Amino acid sequence: MKSRYPLATVAIALAGFASAQAQTYVINDNLDSYSGNTAGYTFGDVANASHTYVSGAGVGGSVGAVVMSDFTPPGVGYGGVAYQYQDGNAVGNTSANPSDYTLSFDALVNKANGGFGVTVQAWTGTGFGGSGPSQSGTTSDIGIATPNVFQHFDLNLGTLSSGLVPTGGTLQIAWQMDEYMYGGPGTGDELVIDNVKLQMVPEPATFALAGLGGLTLLLFRRRIA
Repeated sequence: MKSRYPLATVAIALAGFASAQAQTYVINDNLDSYSGNTAGYTFGDVANASHTYVSGAGVGGSVGAVVMSDFTPPGVGYGGVAYQYQDGNAVGNTSANPSDYTLSFDALVNKANGGFGVTVQAWTGTGFGGSGPSQSGTTSDIGIATPNVFQHFDLNLGTLSSGLVPTGGTLQIAWQMDEYMYGGPGTGDELVIDNVKLQMVPEPATFALAGLGGLTLLLFRRRIA
């Protein structure tokens, strides 16, 4: 009997499955539902710091997370202020391999070559419960040459230093604006973050296993047809 499931059909089915898997978003947030103060922290030579959600500050006039501070020497010689995005009920982050994840976001700074570092933390339980945090190292600061223009970033978590186990019920992402990238008092240093996405993209081996399972099912159906 001629096969009811030609190879082209198998290929299409497996490609569709892989595509669906590749669209697994752990976080997909344009920040437009937020207002008021954001979660964040400051340290060192920081003055007049604030971190708030501001309508009109984001991409296309949407809501953006705005981090502002003056760094005022003389002091201890270092300082920073950060915005922390928190998801206390994370789902879909089933891989323990950071390289299976891409963090996407839009960022703007108000000073040429100003920049920021990124740190990711994870707790095993929801709402910061359970053990943890496991934590990535902070990236070398990412500089933006053109001020006051949003730039889009896709950052593979595998490029961060080891330590992060991205599974679990709580994720926290911090964008930290550092003194040495800005310097000088009274400059109104600013960082804006918008459109935060964390996507899990399984390793090729995962696709292969999924494909083998799908092919086995199709062949089994063919045999009993």
